[in-house]
Amino acid sequence: MSRPKLWAGLAVLFAAGALTGVVGMWLYGNTDRMNRSDQGPAAKQERIMKRLTQELSLTTQQQTDIEPVVRRAHLAVLELRFSHQAEVERILTQGMAELKPKLSPEQQAGLDRLYAELQQRWHASRNYVQAQRQAMPRP
Repeated sequence: MSRPKLWAGLAVLFAAGALTGVVGMWLYGNTDRMNRSDQGPAAKQERIMKRLTQELSLTTQQQTDIEPVVRRAHLAVLELRFSHQAEVERILTQGMAELKPKLSPEQQAGLDRLYAELQQRWHASRNYVQAQRQAMPRP
């Protein structure tokens, strides 16, 4: 076999491997995002419990004992995030205003759509926090 054919074969093999890696990572990233994005904060709390259970090999009794602690901590983190929500929205609005002139009209519409989706998730999280506050037993 001649050297040019060998190098061409290696280049094709490398390109095929790189393409497979790129497509695989894209599929993995999209699957992960699709599985998590529409489930809201309640699903995040469930994922936290599942991970703790798996990583720490929790017994059923331990799961029962720590679930209220995880729920309270998760709720406290969400409440902290929402206490700074006005500041977060101000920063994002300023950043978007700086971005938009650098984007095409179609890209600007896409940015607006992404921000609207983010606001919907925030709204769902606020509703979740309110429902959890009402459902928690008073000390």
